[in-house]
Amino acid sequence: MKFAMNYSVEAKQLVDEGIIDIDLFKCPDFDRQVICNAREARPAYVHFALYAGKNNLNQVEWKIIDDLRNNTATPFVNLHMVAYSEDYPRIEIASNDPKHLEQVLETVVHDIELVTNRFGADNVILENVIYRPDGNTQQAITKPELITRIIRETNCGLLLDLAHAQMTSRFLGVEVYDYINQLPLDALRELHVTGIQRVDNKLYEHMPLSDANWQLVEWAMENIKQEIWPEPWVVSYEYGGVGPKLEWRSESKVMEEQVPRLYALMKESQPVR
Repeated sequence: MKFAMNYSVEAKQLVDEGIIDIDLFKCPDFDRQVICNAREARPAYVHFALYAGKNNLNQVEWKIIDDLRNNTATPFVNLHMVAYSEDYPRIEIASNDPKHLEQVLETVVHDIELVTNRFGADNVILENVIYRPDGNTQQAITKPELITRIIRETNCGLLLDLAHAQMTSRFLGVEVYDYINQLPLDALRELHVTGIQRVDNKLYEHMPLSDANWQLVEWAMENIKQEIWPEPWVVSYEYGGVGPKLEWRSESKVMEEQVPRLYALMKESQPVR
């Protein structure tokens, strides 16, 4: 189990100066220069902006995905399980109609199978996303029972994003621990952690970890240590990043405070064999 964090200029500088330590950087797929910059300090892996549920994966330039994976030794092709309202205009965002759930399931599984046919199910992982009542993601795709069916029908791994689960459970009015325990955790392959906080009355992820966020991360790591959950290949801290959406939340002070604690927690949580 390795420890990674989002690449940012600030994070690389802290690594270069020996102030923080990590195993590798998590990089976006849209800028090869970012990957090159990251690899000057640590190995890097790529997190792909690929979406199962939009019915557009036949337009992906898979040669680029192949090249990025091969050049960085990225072990999995990750897909986000999505169901955007614009793609399902006749479905209410919070619909529980079984017919609507089946429609979402069919579309998402169809897209996933395009990818598993190319890479094999063992090399594909599926990420849970966020439901917001005022957003554009159908509640159906965040339901644990639907996520479980998708994982079981495709035989792919689970990329569990704790912040996504925490935000979704809050909007659904359920306890986050109960929500996560309903997911197919036996398929866990990768784990993402970050804080969630309100800014200007909007709830954001990719923020510093609060006390409640730390408790959730510690609970997850204890489940891994006790081998209740499988050991993921990587635990990625998603604070900070590149580009206008993430640069404003890339403070060096936060990284100095939180990365050493997370890195130590992850290393202490390695299952004893």
